[in-house]
Amino acid sequence: MTGEVKDNPSRSRFELEAKGETAFVTYRPAKSGLVLVHTEVPKALEGHGIGSALARGVLELLRSRGQKAMVGCPFIAAYIRKHPEYEDLLAVPLHDSEHDKLDARLDEALGESFPASDPPAVTPKR
Repeated sequence: MTGEVKDNPSRSRFELEAKGETAFVTYRPAKSGLVLVHTEVPKALEGHGIGSALARGVLELLRSRGQKAMVGCPFIAAYIRKHPEYEDLLAVPLHDSEHDKLDARLDEALGESFPASDPPAVTPKR
């Protein structure tokens, strides 16, 4: 069984104790709230919903404090995408990873179609 998410300001992280292990989300203070940097779930706890319980607990704790979050952690970002009820806690919108993937594929296709080494189609008159 999992406990409650607690803030450990001396280590700049939120912690969740479960089965004698500690899962945590590290953070960094910022002007507009907290930057959620990284989520760590011990191997022994993986696959048991501990990460989701931690993410939910962190976001609920921020809500209760009236704090906003900037998300640098991909796990927390994915959790918020699956649970849009937490989007109001964001100081800035989440980065659109699907848009980035599409841009990368388009750049790759354009690079193959129009290599930089191709000679110009029209030679300017001098």
